[in-house]
Amino acid sequence: MKESPTSEAQTCLLYAQDSKGVGHITRTLTIARHLLGAYPNTVAYIATESPITGEFELPERCDYVKLPMWLDPHGVHATEAEREAAKRRLAKVRAQMLRDASLGLAPDLVLVDHEPLGHKGEFREGLWALKAQCPDTKFVFGLRDIMDDGQRIRAQWRELGVYEALESLYDGIAVYGSRELYDVAEAYAIPSSVHSKLHYCGYIVRETGTVDSDALRRQYRLPSNGPLVVATVGGGSDGFPVLEAAQAAVERLRSEHPDLHAILVTGPLMPADQKRKLRARTSPTCQVVSRADNLLLMRAADAIVSMGGYNSVCEALSVGRPLVIVPRATHKIEQQIRAETLAAHGLARWVHPKDLDGETLAKALEWALHRDPRDQAQLVRQIIPSFEGASRLTAYLARWLGGN
Repeated sequence: MKESPTSEAQTCLLYAQDSKGVGHITRTLTIARHLLGAYPNTVAYIATESPITGEFELPERCDYVKLPMWLDPHGVHATEAEREAAKRRLAKVRAQMLRDASLGLAPDLVLVDHEPLGHKGEFREGLWALKAQCPDTKFVFGLRDIMDDGQRIRAQWRELGVYEALESLYDGIAVYGSRELYDVAEAYAIPSSVHSKLHYCGYIVRETGTVDSDALRRQYRLPSNGPLVVATVGGGSDGFPVLEAAQAAVERLRSEHPDLHAILVTGPLMPADQKRKLRARTSPTCQVVSRADNLLLMRAADAIVSMGGYNSVCEALSVGRPLVIVPRATHKIEQQIRAETLAAHGLARWVHPKDLDGETLAKALEWALHRDPRDQAQLVRQIIPSFEGASRLTAYLARWLGGN
């Protein structure tokens, strides 16, 4: 490895696992900006399947390798066996692309997001091949604290060979979280021999400018005062039930809060027909927008409704606003674990998706609207002192990229 951040060119390869949402690519771009800002002699490549990478502004000296995503054509009647065979072929293509890109780029540092061997192990061959070909390359696993049910993750890791990779492939494990809130070593049975590689960086929140609340209210044609609820659902692919319930909840709350306003952000991936249904129920006091800078809106909000994704929750906590979480309703319970953990510390309220309707969400929002924002912000600071995870990660990586 190079000894100085300015003496020779360096290359970083970042793998961002994204499928339905935008959280992983958002976090990876935040990390890339910090890394490239600290190391002007460094270039970065991001390998991702994210379908909306083009909507993000790549930092200088950064490019991406687009992995193909599974496309399901309409009107084609394939058997389940044919679909599975097609998915296996696509998986082989992605794995080969990752192998070729990593060997061709021969990076100084590889930072793998979320899945230590890539989605369903797709990066395993490429990572091990790179380690064999370029023994000086350093490998860091970026672990977003809560992945899923601990037992399920342990079983997956055993099947994929992750524990061997943590022992023999990775030089470091950067945890994007707090040990006090979630101990990953305990949750995922990380062997004691690997514990010295664990480094808690804190929570990663993207940068944004300061917010002028009056200007923002004018931008969205809101009155200069009165409570504001902001509801966001990340990329939005499965966020319709949350925003539908939020519309109903805001309507219920208006009798007690006649000056209440709301902004609902669908996200770029919500199906068009669902957006139309939400927009059909818009009113001067409850707006629906497709895209917004959610973090800026959250800074101006009095209460926030969000799904339980890492980025959305961290952004809401970072601005110290009362938060109501509706976790994603899938076989994965990562978002529910996050909601339960934060609620146990008094940092949020949450509504189970099976109980979600306007009435239950309105009750949770009542708590948020009556919560003293100063008390909320103080509690967040007590439990989560910092959201500067990207800066702390960059400092951690200096041991391999050279000192500043």
